[in-house]
Amino acid sequence: MFRNELLSIVWEKGRVEVGELARLLNTTTDLVEMEANLCASNGWLRQLDSLIVATPSTNMQQ
Repeated sequence: MFRNELLSIVWEKGRVEVGELARLLNTTTDLVEMEANLCASNGWLRQLDSLIVATPSTNMQQ
C-alpha cells in the first residue's frame, strides 16, 4: 500500500522532494528514501539526491 501511494504521488507531481513526500505520506524521510531506492532499482522512478522524479514506468507500477 505504501509503495502504491508513493508512486501515485510521484506520478501526479512529476517530481517531488523527499521531505515533502514524507510529509504527504505522514512518515519519515528515511523510510521514503529506502522505498524510493528500492523503486529506483526497479526503474519505477529516479532519485537524484533529495529529489524523486517520475519515469514512464512509474505510472505502470501503480
